[in-house]
Amino acid sequence: MARFATWLPNTGRQRYFIQLLATDAGSGTDVENFLAVASKQLSPEDLRVYRSSLSGRDRVGVIYGDYPNRQAATIAMHNLPEAIRLAQPYPRQVSKLQQ
Repeated sequence: MARFATWLPNTGRQRYFIQLLATDAGSGTDVENFLAVASKQLSPEDLRVYRSSLSGRDRVGVIYGDYPNRQAATIAMHNLPEAIRLAQPYPRQVSKLQQ
């Protein structure tokens, strides 16, 4: 989460990342298991974890990368390892987390 806290305020609102996982904050074991797999198949320095609140529910998200636009994020998403694609990742704009 420290990596996310440093990255977010220094990243342009128009940039994109890949949302790999979003789950309830109480699902810590699921997040840890996902990160164990993802960190072996992806560049660990490009993985970030964050907490947010959605409709009054605490959530945890795992994101990957930093891309100049949606097209670049989408291309990168299609090149993710199959085990990661099974989690149904999707491109997302940084501004959605900076609100």
